[in-house]
Amino acid sequence: MVVTRGGPRPEGPALGVDIGGTNIKWVHRAGAAVVARGMLPTPAAGPAQVAATIAEIADARTVEAIGVALPGHLSPDLRSTTTIPNLDGDWQGFPLADTLERATAKPVLLMNDARAFASAELALGSARGHTDVLFMTMGTGIGGAIALDGTVLRGPGDRIGEIGHVTAEPGGHPCGCGARGCLETVAGGRALAALWTRALASRGSGNQDRSATPEDLVRAARSGDTTAREILDAVALAVGTVLGSVMAQLGISTVVVGGGVAPAFDVMRPTVELALRDRRPLIGPVTLLAAGLGPYAGATGAALSATAQPLAAPSTLPQLSVI
Repeated sequence: MVVTRGGPRPEGPALGVDIGGTNIKWVHRAGAAVVARGMLPTPAAGPAQVAATIAEIADARTVEAIGVALPGHLSPDLRSTTTIPNLDGDWQGFPLADTLERATAKPVLLMNDARAFASAELALGSARGHTDVLFMTMGTGIGGAIALDGTVLRGPGDRIGEIGHVTAEPGGHPCGCGARGCLETVAGGRALAALWTRALASRGSGNQDRSATPEDLVRAARSGDTTAREILDAVALAVGTVLGSVMAQLGISTVVVGGGVAPAFDVMRPTVELALRDRRPLIGPVTLLAAGLGPYAGATGAALSATAQPLAAPSTLPQLSVI
């Protein structure tokens, strides 16, 4: 089994890139310092254009290695992409590592984005000091990772921890992975946006100039909109049910939640907590932690994993609640 251990040790400057369905985030680290970071829209033209964009970012910086986090699975040798549900274009069998190495003359490490997020949070963020942790990232889709005994599990093709593809609604909406009713189709950013778009359309109050977003749904719920609250409560029940089942299976009692759509989890948390309390006789008290590294956690984890020197950890770690 391939693993990534907590506390990666970069030896030189590295570029970490987190490819999302909407945006590419990148971090340039040198030792313990973040030299620069940035964000740009993910090209819709497919993997070759994404690779060219990453090469442009790398060419503008002085780095010794490149780490790339992707929202999907990799080939057994971790050099090519296979199943990438939320990115445009044909990613099946695309030799991303080789393509980038030819373009940049730098060594390239590929990894799953949720495992990159978990590696950063375990080394420097909210999971620091914990050994057994379930991670959930809320973005365009839902990602996940598992740390046992201080180690982020990866496995062949970097496939371990895919909580977003656990069935939450049997027979539900089709998922990019080929199944139906995955948690991602219920609680991912695209799903939340679609739910709110349909709700607005049923009222005749949708904005024809732009599509609704998860942020719109969260703002409406926080302002007291009953329908928005009901949507997020239903989603929260699904999230809590899946989390409880996975925690029961693994014997884990700590959860770290992050990602660009994580503010929705703040609103959903009371209902998630209720669902987890129902499982307390089996799984025990649960600690829910907010991710500590913000939207660049995945890129940070990719940068840390791309090279090999201990980095300073933050002194304060945010905690949402202990159930």
